[in-house]
Amino acid sequence: MRRAAIVMPMRTPLGLPGGALAAVPPDRLIATVLSAVLGRAGLDPLRVEQLVTAVPDGRAVRDALTAAGMSPELGDFALGDGPGSGLRTLITASMMVRTGVADVVLAVGAEYSCTSVEFAGQPASAPPRGTRPDRRDDADPTTDEQIAIWAAEPARGQADSLRAEQLAVEYGLTRALADDFAAASHRRAARARRQGVFGAEIAPVVVCADPADPNSAVTQLVDRDEGLRDDVSARAFAALAPFLPGGITTAANSSGRGLAASACLVVAEDRLVDLDLEPLGYLVDWASAAAPAAVPVPHGTPAVAKALWRSGFQLTDLDLLEIEETSAVDVLALTRALGLADYDPDLVNVHGGAIALGDPGGAAGLRTVTAMLHELSRRDGGLGLAVTPEGPGGALAAVFESPNLEPIARSPLGARFRGAGPRRPIRGRHRH
Repeated sequence: MRRAAIVMPMRTPLGLPGGALAAVPPDRLIATVLSAVLGRAGLDPLRVEQLVTAVPDGRAVRDALTAAGMSPELGDFALGDGPGSGLRTLITASMMVRTGVADVVLAVGAEYSCTSVEFAGQPASAPPRGTRPDRRDDADPTTDEQIAIWAAEPARGQADSLRAEQLAVEYGLTRALADDFAAASHRRAARARRQGVFGAEIAPVVVCADPADPNSAVTQLVDRDEGLRDDVSARAFAALAPFLPGGITTAANSSGRGLAASACLVVAEDRLVDLDLEPLGYLVDWASAAAPAAVPVPHGTPAVAKALWRSGFQLTDLDLLEIEETSAVDVLALTRALGLADYDPDLVNVHGGAIALGDPGGAAGLRTVTAMLHELSRRDGGLGLAVTPEGPGGALAAVFESPNLEPIARSPLGARFRGAGPRRPIRGRHRH
């Protein structure tokens, strides 16, 4: 089968419910990232043969196609916006390319159902609690306001907090360790923003005075993540009550809701030269697996083991490991189950994750892969693995490689996952 090349993965900034991006209609949010992907890649929009989407409502995608100069007749393979849907869009697009169904596929994920602004044809959500109505729309919340928002907004980890508490007991995790990880996620993301790391992957969003009229006066250009803070600390997080009495998981060390759009092109390797496209990576292999319900095991453990076994790699071959931060407990439990340090600053979520940035639903998996592939490029290549939850007890894991690496020499299928062990000294080399 043909290799599936990942070209120009990008995302919008991640917005807060009630923030500046909440005033942007869903179709314009999606059109912004579509236009950025196609424009920066230099690809004629009519070359796209198929869409694969993970969005709350497909009507926004149809309206976005026209705004992005794409054919309104383009087919949409809709996967919904449930857990793991963003990464599934990329995997599905890659399967289409590998099997010859299409040469150029656009994978798109978005979350806008948590916006507090009502648009035509879109359901309105309740305004977020914990925000100050007298605060300017273009002003970032203060630290105290942000912590109040986290405390009032239902976090994604709250519904799964009982399982997280069981994982914490099983893997010896404490509240202090979880809060430290959450604060580190913010520090890493804030540092990445200050150093301009996110600039290559973010498509700025224009906020207009009249949301229904894109030609009205521009009130703001959002080019940074709205929920990201660099003045939080584990000590501040300790003031928040846990979801369960005496528990570990809180609104601060779990991911909160966010809104954003993310997209990338998936192109057949033998068409790259004809289309004058430069890939940022290739999908090597992927796996979906579920952890036993009766045993407190991190969701991603079986999926990671299966993905590495299928691709013929070990954990020591990885240069980056991106784990979707449903909660600090989930990430820490998974790293301990894999035999890794609690958080290796050079390996695991090196630029923060959903705890700092927010969970953008259908855009989450694509955002994770976008961050990973751009970082591999900055490191002159390597091998990365992305992990995202997928429904009750399940997870998706996908292995990606940079385009400048040697072709894979696969291990015999009888080989087994062998855990972590010491890191290899030379990055970006395949085992052969």
